[in-house]
Amino acid sequence: MSICIIIPARVKSRRIPNKPLIKISKKDFLLLRTFKKITKRFPKEDVYIATDNKKVIKSMKLFCNNLILIKRNCLNGTERCSFALEKIKKKYKFCLIVSCDMPFLDDKIFSFFKKKIKLLKKFDGITIHAKISNLKILSNKSIAKITLKKNDMIETISRSQIVKNDKKNFSHHGLMLLKKKVLLDYKKIKNTPLQLKEDNEWLKLIENNYRIFSFLNHSIKPEINTKNDLNKYFPVRFRYYKNINKIEYLK
Repeated sequence: MSICIIIPARVKSRRIPNKPLIKISKKDFLLLRTFKKITKRFPKEDVYIATDNKKVIKSMKLFCNNLILIKRNCLNGTERCSFALEKIKKKYKFCLIVSCDMPFLDDKIFSFFKKKIKLLKKFDGITIHAKISNLKILSNKSIAKITLKKNDMIETISRSQIVKNDKKNFSHHGLMLLKKKVLLDYKKIKNTPLQLKEDNEWLKLIENNYRIFSFLNHSIKPEINTKNDLNKYFPVRFRYYKNINKIEYLK
C-alpha cells in the first residue's frame, strides 16, 4: 500500500489532560474508537500510533502492533509524526495524519482522500474544510479557521475569525495527507512567529510556502477539542463531571 496512517496521541494535552485515554464508553477510550474507525478502511499493518507516553503503548498493545514511543519533546503532533516516520521501515509514498480525537470518522472521508492522492503530483499536501454554519464557531478558539486562495490552496490559518465576510472563513479539521518527504522534512523546517502565536502546526507549512490544497467537505464530523465537546457528544458519560481532572481515563 502506498499510504500509511499515523495517529499522534499526546497524553499531556493542555485542554484535556490524558485525552487519548479518556473513556467514552464501557469498551472504548477516545484513541481506541478513532483507531477502530480507521482500521475499518485501512489495514492494521499500515496504521501507526506516535505517542509521548508509555500509558498509550500499554493501552493499545492488544489492538495495534505499530506503536512508536517518541521520548523527545515535540512542539506538536505533526512533529511527533515526523520523528515517528523515521522509525517506520515499510516504504510508503504518502502519509495521512489523523488526530486521535476523531471518534466520528466514516468511510466517506477515507474514500475521499484515497481518490485525491493523484493531486499530490501538484501539491505538497491535501486536507479538508467545512462551511461555518454556526457563527459561534468563528469565536471558538479551539477550532481552527482557514481562508483560501482562488485555486483553493490554503492562504492562512487562525484560531480567530480571519476576514469580516463570514462566508470566506471555513473550519479546518484534523486530517492531512502529505507526501512522505514533506512529513520527514517537517521537523527540520523553521518554525515561524505566526505559527507559534496561533499555535497551529499547519501554519508552519503554509508560512514556508508549501502548497496545501483544501477541499470543501460536507460529511466531516467534529473533533473532541474541549471538555464541553465531551459533555456535548458523550453526555451520558460526562454530564456529571464538573472538574476535568475527575474525568475517567485508563491508568
